[in-house]
Amino acid sequence: MKRTELTRNTTAYLFDEIEDYYTCVFLIEKKSTIFVIDTFCGSISMEPILRHLARVGKGKQVIVVNTHFHWDHVWGNVAFQDRTIIGHRFCYEDLATSWQSQIDNRGRYRLGRVERVLPSLTFDQSLRFPAEKIEIFHSPGHTRDSISIFDHEEGALYVGDNVETPIIYVEAPDVDTYIQTLEHYLARSARKIFGSHTLEITPADIENSIDYLKKLKTGTGVVFRSEYEKTIHSQNLSMLK
Repeated sequence: MKRTELTRNTTAYLFDEIEDYYTCVFLIEKKSTIFVIDTFCGSISMEPILRHLARVGKGKQVIVVNTHFHWDHVWGNVAFQDRTIIGHRFCYEDLATSWQSQIDNRGRYRLGRVERVLPSLTFDQSLRFPAEKIEIFHSPGHTRDSISIFDHEEGALYVGDNVETPIIYVEAPDVDTYIQTLEHYLARSARKIFGSHTLEITPADIENSIDYLKKLKTGTGVVFRSEYEKTIHSQNLSMLK
């Protein structure tokens, strides 16, 4: 695990226990609230974050946000059972439905204790924390339940798995809505953009993702620079079918 400072009030914890990619957990520290963005793969992975919260979080509320229902973003929820855990209502539904199948298929990645802990606070369109200048909004794309976080104070946008390089994963068939979400990101004019598997995202990365989705719809014009991209593209095509 690697810890890196991103902004005046944001820290990223990068975990590399999963082959092929790293996964980020973000801490956004505000005056009275600390937001934990995703929880990775179990209780052990959350230990360094809990130690940090014990040092700096006295008197502060801790709120956990699940950007979507996938196992590598929610299994550490068990470390925050006594805290508010925010997710889209689809996150609650899809995590409840897929919990056992994700354990069956990906259980080898469990880090410490993993228990079925679902979001305790759900929403449809958006949640706002005005005092902290934090906005959490529905941004369907990678999955139907995907949500994003915008820190208005820092101009920082957290996009979960909706954008990553060199190629995005499409795990919901509504490509048009995915494109709309990415166009909405660009309209935000964020000063900084962070992703769960590609730490620093640029507007060009988002534009390239939009271009890829348009080509994915037609099945033509995609240029591959690696076998990895070809493999993910094949999986994306299968999802659309």
